[in-house]
Amino acid sequence: MVRFFKRSLVVTAVIGVFAGFALALTAEKLDQVTTTDSFCTGCHTMQTMAEQQVYKNSKHRTTSSGVRAGCADCHVPKGLLASTWAHLYDGSRDLIAEWTSNHTPETWKARRVQLAYRVRDWMLSNDSRTCRSCHTDRFKPKRERGQRQHELARRNKITCIGCHFDLVHSPVRPRQSFLEKVQVRPKR
Repeated sequence: MVRFFKRSLVVTAVIGVFAGFALALTAEKLDQVTTTDSFCTGCHTMQTMAEQQVYKNSKHRTTSSGVRAGCADCHVPKGLLASTWAHLYDGSRDLIAEWTSNHTPETWKARRVQLAYRVRDWMLSNDSRTCRSCHTDRFKPKRERGQRQHELARRNKITCIGCHFDLVHSPVRPRQSFLEKVQVRPKR
């Protein structure tokens, strides 16, 4: 009887290891597929965003180095567990919104301000970790003024989104509460 129990335990453990491995490989493949720009802009709503000239001409899309940031580079955290959770949580919410709402360029424009606030708050809460996955602390702007500003931001513990909140998409004026959190004065 003890021998049967041990054998069953070993078989169950082996099956569990293989199932876990298969699940991890599946999650990794799903992550690869769902973080492409073609996937992100595959729905009607995101096509509107991707077609904006501000987005197409942004530094993240037209760099001199040839490196081009995709949607997921900024909007999906790195790491299998973090990205899988983001796809499940945010992706489900986006899918439901896509299916249940009447999406036109006008409705997108009306919601864009609230969505920009939500993304800024998310990036502020996680110290702009998606920015930092590409731009390390060794990142050094070319111009002297930018170098000084980055050094000042580092000393004052101001995260990337605190200053670069309109970097890629059409400008959305930040809320006063956001500016107070990051101690940034709006440009006049």
